[in-house]
Amino acid sequence: MEWEHYARKNQPTGANMNEVELRNHAQGLLEMIVADMMSLPVEPVQRDPTRDRQPGSERDDTVAQTHADCRLASGFSIDVMVSEYGFLRATVLRLFLKENEICNPEEVSDLIHFNEVIDQAVAESVTRHAETVTRHQNLFLGIIGHDLRAPLQFLSFGAQSLKRAQNVDDRLSLLGSHMVNSVLRMKEMLDNLMDFTQTRLGGGLKISLIEADLARISGQVVEEFRSANPDRVIRNDVIGDCTGRWDAGRVGQIYQNLIGNALQHGSLQGEVIISTEGTSADVVFTVHNLGPAIAESDLERFFDLLQQGLAGKPNPNKNMGLGLYVARQIVTAHNGTISVTSSETEGTTFRVWLPKQLSAPATVGRGV
Repeated sequence: MEWEHYARKNQPTGANMNEVELRNHAQGLLEMIVADMMSLPVEPVQRDPTRDRQPGSERDDTVAQTHADCRLASGFSIDVMVSEYGFLRATVLRLFLKENEICNPEEVSDLIHFNEVIDQAVAESVTRHAETVTRHQNLFLGIIGHDLRAPLQFLSFGAQSLKRAQNVDDRLSLLGSHMVNSVLRMKEMLDNLMDFTQTRLGGGLKISLIEADLARISGQVVEEFRSANPDRVIRNDVIGDCTGRWDAGRVGQIYQNLIGNALQHGSLQGEVIISTEGTSADVVFTVHNLGPAIAESDLERFFDLLQQGLAGKPNPNKNMGLGLYVARQIVTAHNGTISVTSSETEGTTFRVWLPKQLSAPATVGRGV
């Protein structure tokens, strides 16, 4: 069969699908096409190829979805899989036209129905292939993030010991400070990666509400950054009662991400100012730094992934917005708001508003 030859020629190296497997795939697809064509109305109608069988529904997998699973397991890329359908379509049409003369409405209707069914199968296969690849990628990211925590903790212990060691020269002490800073950044990135993966897998961020004091949380985070960045000026101002019900670890993560962002993108000569102010009903905290302004056109999407939002050429050594994305997810889960303002003269300021009493966390999951 022509399609069988085409599939064998284009299968990935090492797939080694035999003739029976290739023929069974073709037979299953052709049987599906015939069954679907027989179920369609006599008059051709315009239909949405994804309408009848929605991905993730409770109905049994279609032949096209199963075909996508098998092709993915054999290492076929999505473009090769789609090209299979194109070749199948061309082969069937060529054989049909060789044996038939299109001279009546019924035969025209058959051709239209055939193309509708092929389009439906392509849509189902592409959706299943893409969703499965994305799910596997997210699981892989989760495993990587989890498995890197143990060696990172060991590095952190060694760096802290080197920094605090007595009777060592200044170079070793400075090396310890740099190592602590690097470990802190790695931990921040791993935490963000784990949270991002969790939201992508549909689990949402887990929020555990306890009585917490943002004055204490901000102070602890600031001291960590001061220790890791002895050459930078970091000011921490606290006003009013800053106690309330939040997830203390998550809110600390907001501080970490925003302060880390300010140190990374702000002016090396300018100070980073953290201000936390509490009232009877809420707490507002800001993180301010001088440096290049964020373009006004980028402000609305600044908390989306892969948005650098900085004037000038992109810097490959700087992050791509994962920390800010996670910060927004945490704020949203606390029914709060986060915003940013930026100008060349005033610098950049991130503002977070959190209500003090939260009866139930908001649902923050995939696609937010």
